[in-house]
Amino acid sequence: MLSYSVDAFAEALGVFYYVLVYGVGILAMLFSVAAFQFRHRITIILFNFLGQTTWVAYFLLQGDVTSAIACALSALMLAVFSRKGKWRWVASPVTVVAFVLLLSGFSLLSFKAWSDVFPLLAGAFAVIANSQTKEKRLRQFSVIWCLSWLFNSIFKFYPVAFFNDLFCTVSTVVALVRYREKRSDETSDR
Repeated sequence: MLSYSVDAFAEALGVFYYVLVYGVGILAMLFSVAAFQFRHRITIILFNFLGQTTWVAYFLLQGDVTSAIACALSALMLAVFSRKGKWRWVASPVTVVAFVLLLSGFSLLSFKAWSDVFPLLAGAFAVIANSQTKEKRLRQFSVIWCLSWLFNSIFKFYPVAFFNDLFCTVSTVVALVRYREKRSDETSDR
C-alpha cells in the first residue's frame, strides 16, 4: 500500500497549511472549470492538463495518494492524447486500454477505503473522454469523469475539490448545450 501522513507538515505550517491547500485547490479549480468552455479539443486538453497537475499537488497536500496518482496519470494521458494527430499510435485502442489499465493498477496499489473507487472511475473515464476526437464526445464522457470526482470529494470531505467538481460538472453540461450541433432541418429553415 502506498500512503503517507501530512500531519507533521500541517503542524509545522499551522494555519498556513490550510492557506496553501486551499490556494492550490482554487488554482486547480480555475484551470479545471475553464477547460470545457473552450471550443477546440487541444485547448480543452491543455487546461485539463494544467488542472490535473495542480490537483496532484492538492491531493498530496491532503495525504490522498490514490487521488494524486489518478491525477498524475491523467496528466500523463492528457499529454499523450494532445499528440493524437502527430503520433499514429496514440489513436490506437490499445493506447486507451493501456492507460485505463495503468491508472487502475496504480489506483488499486494505493486503495485504502471503498471511496477510493471514485478516483479509479474518474481516471478511466478521463482516458475514454480525452481519447475522443470530437469535442462533443469528449464533453459527454467528461460528465461521468467529473461526476466521479464529485463523489470522491463528497465521500472524502474535500470542500475545495467538491466545489471544483460541482462547477466542472455544471461547466461540462453548459458546454454541451452551448456547443451543441444544430440539426440540419433547423438550419435549412433560416
